[in-house]
Amino acid sequence: MKWIVSFFVVFSVWSTSGLRAETKAEVVVGVATVLSGDLAVLGENIQKSVETYRRHHLRHPIRFEFEDAKKGSRDGLSAYQTLIGAKHVDVLLGGTTSNGTLAAKSLINSSKVPLITPLTGGSNIDQAGPYIFRIGNSDILNGYQQAEYFVAAGIRRVALLTEQTEYTEDIAKFFREKFLELGGSLVFDEAFLPTETNFRTEIAKIKSKEPQALFMSTQTGLAFGVFLKQFFELGGATEEIHTNFVAASNPDAFSAAGEAIYGVYYMAPYYDKANPKLIQFFKEYREDHGQDPAIAFHTAGIVDALNMLQDYLDSTKTFSGEEFREYLLKTIKNYRGLMGEYSFDRDGNANIGFDLARISKQ
Repeated sequence: MKWIVSFFVVFSVWSTSGLRAETKAEVVVGVATVLSGDLAVLGENIQKSVETYRRHHLRHPIRFEFEDAKKGSRDGLSAYQTLIGAKHVDVLLGGTTSNGTLAAKSLINSSKVPLITPLTGGSNIDQAGPYIFRIGNSDILNGYQQAEYFVAAGIRRVALLTEQTEYTEDIAKFFREKFLELGGSLVFDEAFLPTETNFRTEIAKIKSKEPQALFMSTQTGLAFGVFLKQFFELGGATEEIHTNFVAASNPDAFSAAGEAIYGVYYMAPYYDKANPKLIQFFKEYREDHGQDPAIAFHTAGIVDALNMLQDYLDSTKTFSGEEFREYLLKTIKNYRGLMGEYSFDRDGNANIGFDLARISKQ
């Protein structure tokens, strides 16, 4: 009897140890994004996208930790510091402004915690370091494609107004470079602070130059809404008005501009709208939250990032930030995701462009 009891005790310990060896450790994903302020629509969309993914698509033990990064550099850095230093996350989803990401780039790279961002990014994000990966569309292409559109449409006299943030100045830089190269003329080219709310001086200057089109690059879209309202109160004039995609996604921009926002053009980030997996995920999102994703390509990028993570976990029992980085660089080639077909270059960036779109009531 003693022998039998001893056998079962040993067998029980061996069995439990074996099960533990086969059970994968929990992976902690830190999500830094904008959860308050006039760009909160961005963070709410990312938060809801993660929640729908967690409910319907997890096959590995993954836990999510969220931090509000707000819009600025200091708050962005603080969010990443909390996630890496206090919550000890294994991998990051970056839903922050370029200012926030760049403020934390040294911390992210030195801690070797891989970050994948579904947001757009330009040369500043592209060169931010070996542990920062961008699925989101290229701001370089945003600027180039905007310039190419104007020239192809016969629009060669353009007024450019740029908000002073990392994101918007990067778009303006590449737009300016390509537009002038193609023979365009910037009849007005000035910048404004993110705190500015009175654009009447700039509007008077723009009107005096009689441009064929106006292009205003704005971080959250709110400044564009305020500008647009004042622009039409003073008579308007230009044939076409263009902005970047955030104004088309932010309800605050619509509230500020009113009816004036309809008809405005912008470069819409490309994603694979016909992908059956995207259609299914958006259906799940609607069922979970009672609405469509506010920023569809961010949702598509979140799904792609988490799918990549789970694909990596399929082949390993323990998570390693260094190994996951190598996996992304070597494996994500001609990847067929919700964002389309793309590869990560040697710096960890996807090369996805934009389509011309127009804000309408439907």
